[in-house]
Amino acid sequence: MSKEAHVSTYERCLRPLLFKLDPETAHRLGQFALQWPFPWSLSSQSDFGDRLSVKVGNWTLDSPIGLAAGLDKNGAAVPGLQHLGFSYLTIGSILPEPFEGNPRPRLLRYPETESMANCYGLPSDGLAACAVRFKRLASRPLKTKLIANIHTESVEDYARCVEALAPYSDGVELALRCPNRSDRLAIYPVAQLDALMGTLRQRWPDKALFVKLPPYANEQEKANRLELVERAIHFGLTGVTIPGNWTVPEPRLSRGAGSLSGRVTFANNLEMVRAMAPVTKGRIAIKASGGVHTGAEAFELLGAGATMIDILTSFVYRGWEAAAKIKSELLAKMDEQGVARVSEVMSLRRG
Repeated sequence: MSKEAHVSTYERCLRPLLFKLDPETAHRLGQFALQWPFPWSLSSQSDFGDRLSVKVGNWTLDSPIGLAAGLDKNGAAVPGLQHLGFSYLTIGSILPEPFEGNPRPRLLRYPETESMANCYGLPSDGLAACAVRFKRLASRPLKTKLIANIHTESVEDYARCVEALAPYSDGVELALRCPNRSDRLAIYPVAQLDALMGTLRQRWPDKALFVKLPPYANEQEKANRLELVERAIHFGLTGVTIPGNWTVPEPRLSRGAGSLSGRVTFANNLEMVRAMAPVTKGRIAIKASGGVHTGAEAFELLGAGATMIDILTSFVYRGWEAAAKIKSELLAKMDEQGVARVSEVMSLRRG
């Protein structure tokens, strides 16, 4: 079958039109279209049985493929996104108060590498508006798990946000640092994380909790992140989110730099997962976030130690069928390798 036969209608027809627009304008159009279940509820999803199912804490997910924080920052697009084959949706980052983010331009495409750079700076409708939206979403069954990603600057604000959102979400992800909003913190204070997780675990002992670690750039920072993983395990968190992104100079963005995402970050994400897996030893889920565009890449990450795989930029380049395509390609890779279930891929982990 020719390569052209694999190109979707979105990639052949709609993406070229959207890519003529400013990237943020195209993003807003996509979010607007996903505010309603129709026509997305008509999307046909292949039945893979339990071949792709994974255990994450007390959850059994249909597949390891989910949506990363950043595409839907406030939960408005969940009605459509829930029908697109994701096993979980990470919404946010949600801030305690409304925030407009950094000035535009703050999003840039690199089509030649299927990547992007952004300096959004966490625009958010704020906690009050998002809590109302989450409560409305929780009033009817969703086809996917819902994770609220929260970013604040204090333990008290984290506790307040979790208190408001935890009753209406399946899990909470604590984003420790945004490179486009805060000054880069090379060494994250372990005592600060202890205070945060101790407070939240005391109030929500059974809630699925994830902590999104800052990326690292050298051995000292890597040692700090590994220590944070050990503390997350100590407090019984469900998982740690490993970001593969890093900041690059970009004069076309308003801040002169942006956080890189997309295919160019895959190798870095894979390296970080391989570094974390010998520490986690299956005691906590690794939620890998960065660069996955194909099922073969997902297979490699799962074999390295990941349990959950966030995608975002691939949604921009492959369209609304991105999650479904990656799952089909993952299954094809498993068949090629003679692997019956994703759990067997995980048993091949190195380290």
